[in-house]
Amino acid sequence: MSSEGEIAVEVRSLSKAYGSVFALNALDMKIKAGEYFVLLGPSGGGKTTLLRLVGGFIRPTLGNVFLHGKDVTNLPPNLRPTSMVFQSFALFPHMTVTKNVSYGLRLRKRPEDEILDRVQSMLKITGLQGLGDRMPHELSGGQQQRVQLARSLVLETKILLLDEPLAALDARLRKEMCIELKRLQEKVGITFVHVTHNQEEAMTVADNLAIISDGRLVESGSTIDLYESPGRRFTAEFIGENNIFDGEVKSINGEDVQVDLGYGIVSVFRRDKDVLVGDRVSISIRSELIKILDNSRALEPPIEELGAVYRQTVYLGLISSGILSLANGGEVVIRDISNNIGFKEVIAGTKLRVGWSRGDGRLHTN
Repeated sequence: MSSEGEIAVEVRSLSKAYGSVFALNALDMKIKAGEYFVLLGPSGGGKTTLLRLVGGFIRPTLGNVFLHGKDVTNLPPNLRPTSMVFQSFALFPHMTVTKNVSYGLRLRKRPEDEILDRVQSMLKITGLQGLGDRMPHELSGGQQQRVQLARSLVLETKILLLDEPLAALDARLRKEMCIELKRLQEKVGITFVHVTHNQEEAMTVADNLAIISDGRLVESGSTIDLYESPGRRFTAEFIGENNIFDGEVKSINGEDVQVDLGYGIVSVFRRDKDVLVGDRVSISIRSELIKILDNSRALEPPIEELGAVYRQTVYLGLISSGILSLANGGEVVIRDISNNIGFKEVIAGTKLRVGWSRGDGRLHTN
């Protein structure tokens, strides 16, 4: 079991260049031992490059990789305390489940009785007991993914690296496997580092996550903090469903920043952001926190308001979204999680006002 506060993965000024193009650029990051950590971001942002550098499958152009305090930058994968789960299932089609899971142990020439005990224990942990004699083609997609997990976990390394492990699964099975992965990580107690571009997947499994884009670390923190209080505009655009309003700082009064959007003026709390009058800034508000204002105005004052024109309703079962046009031609999306707002009653083309509590807005300077 890892000691509290121990760092499992640390990268310092890590860079990877292919010719003149940097897939990863001077990245610094730490991951605590025993946590489920997710690298989240758009495709091509550098997440998998970072994972492969940690695993030793590629060498950095600059910088260092430390695993549990040891510099492993120049060590090959087999000499690092890591194992890897790839995007494809990558199972040996001619081998049974048991032989697939035991393959790595046999390469390490472990005693036969030890192999048998560890494989049987891992099949039980991953929910594969009774399936040891089956061939990969006789398994469902979720079962095949469990075999790959078991094959990696049976090696008893300190860190498990997962490269888009659920990409090949359908939406329903992906949700089930997210819960299964989190359960497994808590049970075995080792560090999981998981790459994905799927926001829902990341939010389901992660203790903490890092947003990676254009080869750089945008922002890191807990799932709750990054969802509810994104510090960077990119994070607000990538996590959750946020409305972004761009404008210019009109005035500053203590913590209160007044922003001219060009078609309306709204205020937001500065929250230690270093801004000056005349600066270009943006404000993000999650779609579920914006309301169509009526006489009751069920929001905590002070309330910020903008005029809008209702365009359409998008019905998604438990959730409905209302799409409205702003005076500058932009859009604002209002998401109603419980279907209480009554979008169906609003006629397209209706002029109305939307609003949010000032404390729900987040100021971004980049």
